[in-house]
Parts: sequence; structure tokens; C-alpha cells
Amino acid sequence: MLDESEVTAYILSIDDRTLCEENSHVVVAIGPTFANWDYEGVDDYLLKKEKEKARLIAVLEKRFPGFTDGVRYAEVATPRTIERYTLKNGGAVAGPKQMLGQHMLHRLHTRSEWDNLFCCGESTVMGTGTTTVTTSGISAANAVLKKLKLEPFKYQPNMKNYVRLVAKPFRAESLYEGYHEEMRAIMREASRCQCCENPQCSTNTDWDIRGVMRRVTVGNFAGAKKLAKQFLTTDGLSKASLAECGKRCVLNKEVGSPVGIQTVINYITAKQ
Repeated sequence: MLDESEVTAYILSIDDRTLCEENSHVVVAIGPTFANWDYEGVDDYLLKKEKEKARLIAVLEKRFPGFTDGVRYAEVATPRTIERYTLKNGGAVAGPKQMLGQHMLHRLHTRSEWDNLFCCGESTVMGTGTTTVTTSGISAANAVLKKLKLEPFKYQPNMKNYVRLVAKPFRAESLYEGYHEEMRAIMREASRCQCCENPQCSTNTDWDIRGVMRRVTVGNFAGAKKLAKQFLTTDGLSKASLAECGKRCVLNKEVGSPVGIQTVINYITAKQ
């Protein structure tokens, strides 16, 4: 029988030391909640979140004595949070609710009722889990290839492996190995972007600076340049206006120095 204390904790920073300082750890805890999360106003909702945070920390305290005293920052994502950002009905963590009527072949198939819309992921026939979701993605890709009359993907024993295993724990100095130093510096600077939900840097503009930084962070320089040139061309973005964007960056208050927006954008538009 399901119990609210059945919390799963992932200590991500054991393997990935880029997530926090050496004297810290990042813990993600996931568990069921039987609380009523119907929205009854901001104050009521925030109070419920605080109670849920205290409950989850108490559960972890039983498993890791002293955990409570070590918490520096904690944030709770409720079913409403999950539904808001992922559109999953009722805030379900993994696809649709596991129930009769939403099982197996009753779920979305790869081909949809629209000719050019293909579906993949944990809400489809294949279901939940890394292996099944991966298979679902390959199936969708093959459906697209078939529609285009191209050769579908098939595993070949001697095919090139694009997965690179790294030593654990992975540390910040190993980030962006394989890129030359100038490019690595730009990627590190872009990775400082907090990807704010309401970016202050682009206030009163249509400039997707957050999108540019996100693309540079993962090495998509071509995409970043294409996006940056959209607002460089349409809005006549100048060095002065880029400097103003930097002044509004939230990191000014948090750590005392903003993301080098002007440096990153100048680099990708001039060098790439």
C-alpha cells in the first residue's frame, strides 16, 4: 500500500560535482502526496508548500540524521508545478495516470491523426521508463524516415558509438573538453545564465537572450547565432543596449557580477 513516506532521494552531486560547491550536495527527493492541491489562493498555496517541504525534510532526516541542520536551500515542486511546466494531467510524474482506460494500446500511438505529427515519450504506447521512452523515440524517428522514403535506423554491431563515458565524479574543470580554450570560456560564461522564468535582462524587449545562452551552453553555436541575429537585425541591437541587458541580470544581486551577455553575443556573431 502506498505511503507518503516512500520518498526516493537522488544525490546527484555524488557523480556530478559541477552542480554545487565541494562542501555541499544537491539532493532531489521524489515521493507521493495525498494533500489536496486545488488552488485556493496564493497564501494558501504557499503555506501548503512550506508544510510539504517540512514533511519531506523530516522524512529524509530519518534516513540521514542531521539532514535538517544541513539544508541551505530547499524548494518544493507540487503536482501543480509539474502540471504547469509539463502539462501532465494532474501533475503526474511519469506520463498519464496508471489506470484502466489509459493502458498500453489505449495510449497515443507513434502515428497520430495528423499526417505530419508523430508522438513519442512516456505518454505513448511504449510507456514509462528510460528504455521504453528511448525505443519510442527511435520508433518515431523511423516513422518519419519511412514517410520520407528513407532508410530506417537499424542497429549494426560495428556502428559508431557516440556515447562517451566519463570518470566519476565529474568536475567543472572537465566541462567542454574537446573545445578550444576560447570557445570553452564562452560556453562557461553562457552556462552562468540562470534561465530565469521571467528574464530581467530582456525586459521590455523581444530579445530571447535566455535562448541564446542556453544554446551556447550546450554547444549549439549555429542555433545561438541564428537566434541572436533575429533580434540583432530587427531591433538594431547595439553594444550599449547589450550592456543595459547585463545591468538587469539577476546575478548582479546574487553574486555581484552579471552574465557576460555582450561578450557571448559578440563572440557568436563575429566568430561563428
